[in-house]
Amino acid sequence: MHTVRGNRVMCGLISFGLLWSTTVSAAEQILTAVDGAFITPPAIIRAKDPQQQSGYLIDIYRELSRQLGMQLQLKSFDRAAIAGALLKSEADIYCRANPAWYPEPLLRWSPPLFEYADLLLSEQPLPDLTALSSMAAKIATVSGYKYPQLEPLFRKNELKRQDYLSPEAAAAAFLAGKADAVVMSEVEAHYWLPVNRLQQRELAHYQVHCVYSPRLRPLQRQLLDNYINSRASQGEFKALLQKYSWQLTVKQAASKGLKH
Repeated sequence: MHTVRGNRVMCGLISFGLLWSTTVSAAEQILTAVDGAFITPPAIIRAKDPQQQSGYLIDIYRELSRQLGMQLQLKSFDRAAIAGALLKSEADIYCRANPAWYPEPLLRWSPPLFEYADLLLSEQPLPDLTALSSMAAKIATVSGYKYPQLEPLFRKNELKRQDYLSPEAAAAAFLAGKADAVVMSEVEAHYWLPVNRLQQRELAHYQVHCVYSPRLRPLQRQLLDNYINSRASQGEFKALLQKYSWQLTVKQAASKGLKH
């Protein structure tokens, strides 16, 4: 009797152990990446069917999840909640970040994927900021964004800041002649504007990294770091951005609309 009972108990423990390990394994096979309404095109280009979403951030997430052999899952967060979500393992990765923006010491960082600049763009020559300030130019900006080189001029009212809710809205206002210039990241500018036809001046420079949750194991982080280093050294992440440029996206979409 004792032997039969002991065998039953042992079988029960083995079954529980198998169930537990299966559950853990299933959870570990999902890479949860940060999404959110604040992530605008061309990082994520929304679609009614989530499987049809595109954008350079989606492309990068998909590449990295394949490297780990994990299924990609997007989870939405507010911008201010990203660091906390990563530290609490509610998300595993966010690949549109810079260490200066998230100084929490427990976060882990990838090598840089690519570099970009904030651009000031205008149809008028931009020899220096003094020329703009002398005419009290109106600058289309994005609400909540800070532009270190322009902030002193905004405070002294030498440049007039015109806030819009998104880069798309700021670009549209500039193209409609409601502002003398527009400031936005190089990546967004090449998506929303015919940059090659505009005068431009580079402002601050930034590097884009992935930031990891501590939940990712050291070997997983090392695998991603090696892959990112290899791709970045060949300029392949930077080249990826060219898929989402004015010429290849907005302009093509407009021409298709005219044909219909």
